[in-house]
Amino acid sequence: MADKQMHIDPEKFAGLFLQTTDISNLGENEIQGLTKKALAAYLSAYYLADKFNNQEKEFFEDKTDKRSVYQRIISELNQY
Repeated sequence: MADKQMHIDPEKFAGLFLQTTDISNLGENEIQGLTKKALAAYLSAYYLADKFNNQEKEFFEDKTDKRSVYQRIISELNQY
């Protein structure tokens, strides 16, 4: 995760935002606020999934911990 830069295609993000959000009765500031929330949710989901993938890989490689892989992953994700 830390060794790669994330790139979000602005056109795709904007298109998906407009497809999923009714902006017909919103002002400019409200639209900007909703867009920021959508971006924050996207980034949160992305980095949580990335952290899960990295943790899962490490857990399968660690043969010394006797807890189940599922228990260890949930324990780590609860610290997020």
